[in-house]
Amino acid sequence: MSKKKDILKAALQLFTENGERATSTKSIASEAETSEALIFRHFGTKEKLLEEIIKNGYQESTKLISQFLHEENGLEYILKIVEVPRILVHAHPNFWKMQHKIIALNLLSQKHHDFFMKPCYDRLKIAFSELNYENPALEAKLLLIYIDGMWKHFASRQLDSKTETALTALVQQKYRAHN
Repeated sequence: MSKKKDILKAALQLFTENGERATSTKSIASEAETSEALIFRHFGTKEKLLEEIIKNGYQESTKLISQFLHEENGLEYILKIVEVPRILVHAHPNFWKMQHKIIALNLLSQKHHDFFMKPCYDRLKIAFSELNYENPALEAKLLLIYIDGMWKHFASRQLDSKTETALTALVQQKYRAHN
């Protein structure tokens, strides 16, 4: 593994455990078994290091769900998007746990998350329109609020796997019943 990857891995681990503000470049260097100078050479600042982690996390997440959410049928898209929080958090738990800790206070983190979710909102509006919902845009917003809350609960490990599965199935059942 390259030193740059070691630094990214160590930083993600420490940001996840301690949050961005409580993590120093000195602690990252120690965890990565490298020097602070190398961190600054690769990333310039701690903020740019965090930005690289966020970009990488969302790129990986986009790859993961793009195949999963490539569904033409509106109802099937809705049913699948309800599963996204569980899929993402289980695939990259440290990234989503870190995001949960920093998103409220970090504009860059929020910006990347909003950009990541925008295509889902657009597709959900179409899906709800196809299913003749009275207000497709509001339905899309409501479902995204659910999704946002669920990934945060899953990332913070507030729910066990059985409850995560049951909640996902319950929401899916509600949308199936509407049809």
